[in-house]
Amino acid sequence: MIILICMVRTRTFDPGTALSAAVELFTLKGYSDTSMEDLVQATGVSRYGLYGTFGNKRELFEQALDRYADGMGKRSFMRLLEPGASLADIRRIFEERIDDMCSVDERKGCLFIHTAMELAPKDDDLKGVLGKFMKRISKAFSVGLQSAQARDEVRADVDVEVAADILTSTLFGLAVLGRSGFARPALTSIVDGTLEALEP
Repeated sequence: MIILICMVRTRTFDPGTALSAAVELFTLKGYSDTSMEDLVQATGVSRYGLYGTFGNKRELFEQALDRYADGMGKRSFMRLLEPGASLADIRRIFEERIDDMCSVDERKGCLFIHTAMELAPKDDDLKGVLGKFMKRISKAFSVGLQSAQARDEVRADVDVEVAADILTSTLFGLAVLGRSGFARPALTSIVDGTLEALEP
């Protein structure tokens, strides 16, 4: 009797760690300038392993976008959805982003800004991904603004949905300015002016 033993190939890497490394690389270099060889080097995973786990480069990039979105102050944004959210909670989101942009290790900019500038104008699928993410941010801001309005921290005549879109645009605009070399005081001044315009 001939016994055939099938060896099952086991995964020898942590997909979460590999995806985090891919996020860092895409954020640093952008999509077009990142090759599969770059991804192999950054993740320490073979091409076979990357393709088998994440799919092709484009599919890996889309998963990297999702991971980046989850890590982009998700906890702070969730705070805006809780009862009693305040204008201070909204300010904290901007302060966290400025901290990231002004940190010693921050040379990467923002993956969403990279994608918006590089790919979204010519890629409808990615434009849709970015649009959905920005709508989620705007919705969280609008809920937080509504709570702050109920606390008399935001003027009663402020349209919270319009203001939420302005805050979302400001958040991403700060990433562009930070990438362009604007110092912390200038970025903080923009946030101060934007939020003070909402106050009674």
